[in-house]
Amino acid sequence: MNKQKPKKGEYAYPMYERKRVILRTILYFGISIAVFVLGWASTKTKDNLLTIVAVLGLLPSSKSLVSVIMYLRIPNFSQALYKEISENIKTVPAIYSMYLTSYKKNFPVNCFAVRSGNLIGFTEFDICDADACEKHIKEMLNQNVIKGVTVKIFKERQKFEDRAVQLEALEPSGREEEILTLLCDISL
Repeated sequence: MNKQKPKKGEYAYPMYERKRVILRTILYFGISIAVFVLGWASTKTKDNLLTIVAVLGLLPSSKSLVSVIMYLRIPNFSQALYKEISENIKTVPAIYSMYLTSYKKNFPVNCFAVRSGNLIGFTEFDICDADACEKHIKEMLNQNVIKGVTVKIFKERQKFEDRAVQLEALEPSGREEEILTLLCDISL
């Protein structure tokens, strides 16, 4: 059975990526430590060329460790909530389990849906500042020359689903994929 890895915007992506980044970081640090031990074992001193190689190997290891820290900060998104929302959103393009990052705050958002210049999101997390999230997304849309998009982040699931039903009645604008791609680009 060939299991395909989840893509950004799918429910399982953050958990999959968290595991992948942790394993990659352990491997990177393991290689650096092995190179150092090999150099020390062969020369009985740390003053050798392999020590330099091992220290330089710590650069990508440390960069990968930063990714681990960021992925560990992502809260666990409710699978039951995902199933309910995905069943209720039928024809509106949507992405799930997004963790948007900005300079000041980070925003966990369970679902984004977009249709005809209307972008809506739902978050189950109290730590997510909906107003700041809306402002951040509007700034990112403007920076990427995507104009005329209304952004609303809901904290109440029923209001989000009611608005999603209203969006189903609208005609697609053709920019939905572009907007969702940008959201994927600005999130972990």
